Amino acid sequence: MKANQIIKEWLDFAEMDFKTAKYLYDNMYPKPLEIICYHCQQSIEKLLKGILLSKGIALTKTHDLGLLAEMLKNVVDFDEKYLDMCDNLTPYGVKIRYPQELFVDDNNVSKALEETQDLYNWLTSMIMGDLNE
Repeated sequence: MKANQIIKEWLDFAEMDFKTAKYLYDNMYPKPLEIICYHCQQSIEKLLKGILLSKGIALTKTHDLGLLAEMLKNVVDFDEKYLDMCDNLTPYGVKIRYPQELFVDDNNVSKALEETQDLYNWLTSMIMGDLNE
């Protein structure tokens, strides 16, 4: 499988996760807050891993978005706000999947969706640039 095809698959899976999060938030009642946050984290994790691959960086088996973003920072300059957003989303990748590990309310979910949208826009524009090279 060609590198661009693999990267495109990461992008497609990231898009599915983010669309799922938005759909659940807009259409399901009661809202599955934890699952929405989980899909937000997963979307950004997949985008970061896709970009790291596109830059020729070997992937680390982790769900820590901050760590993945730090790896990316070695090859791409970006605003520190993105690191903060990654750190905010990281707990939703593992802790949120287990009862009594993390409390989430609608404010947390709204923030997760907003930060995911910001990161998603930034990361997809970067990955699309890499695919077009």
